[in-house]
Amino acid sequence: MEEKTSDLIIIGAGPAGLSAAIYGRRLGLSTTVFGDTPGGNLYMIESVKNYPGFHEGVPGMQLGMFMFSQAQSEEADFTMTTVDSFEKNDERFTVLDTSGNIYTAPVAVLASGSAPKRLNIQNGTLAGIHYCAMCDGPLYRGRNAFIIVVGGGDRGGHVCVFLSKIAGRVILVDKGPALTMNASLQKAVVTAENVEVLLNTEVRAFIGETELKGVLVSSPDGQHKELSADALFLSVGWIPNVSMVRFPLAASPEGFLKTDEKLMTSCAGLFAAGDVRDSDLKQILTSCADGARAATHAAEFLRLSR
Repeated sequence: MEEKTSDLIIIGAGPAGLSAAIYGRRLGLSTTVFGDTPGGNLYMIESVKNYPGFHEGVPGMQLGMFMFSQAQSEEADFTMTTVDSFEKNDERFTVLDTSGNIYTAPVAVLASGSAPKRLNIQNGTLAGIHYCAMCDGPLYRGRNAFIIVVGGGDRGGHVCVFLSKIAGRVILVDKGPALTMNASLQKAVVTAENVEVLLNTEVRAFIGETELKGVLVSSPDGQHKELSADALFLSVGWIPNVSMVRFPLAASPEGFLKTDEKLMTSCAGLFAAGDVRDSDLKQILTSCADGARAATHAAEFLRLSR
């Protein structure tokens, strides 16, 4: 099979990957981008209100399409496929995509993002357990549904606020002693009339045979109780999307990639950007900055190595 070559390979079509594509092209690099969802996980956010330039908020899906269209206008090459394997052979990186095509480049940016973490507890595959409120929340519209949200961080807050407009009742469950979401989200959650917050509460099991009927929860004093539910949405953290990488890379204990001050990984010529990177702040804005920096330093690395 004939190899397709370019100067820069970017794995990921979220904010980090799309920003890297824009900067890579403006720096004169032929750029190939992998990913089948323009904007990545942005489609999971109903309204983005902390991205500069959109003071009234912007739907996540729309923001993702804005970024995608801009990268297209710079003539980045989008395969609209995902990556089956990513390897380093001699001085080039090689991608085999899910369509069976092979691509190579001397430098690459891994901007593959992260995926929602699952709970390793009983009955975790029941119907009615969801990870994307924007995708699956509308299934419960008009049903006066009782919905449980697990996770008190920013993502859980967004999910809770969105579902409060759909469900009859929402219970936000978090095992910590306090919500960790930002102040504006906390205000929206606690002032919603149909939302209840249960802190110091941990989900122990999902109840049901084929469909979710409820959850078993526990409190620090050892008390257990069952909560009935029509659906449950998990927002308990993220795991990095690095399963396609076929060579070792330095990473945190959770698997997020370590980088130097120029965002290069432990593999020369490979840069990481966005949520896949081991960083202290994972936001759309910081992902975009990562993408711009990674592409800029990739171009510098390529120029100096020639």
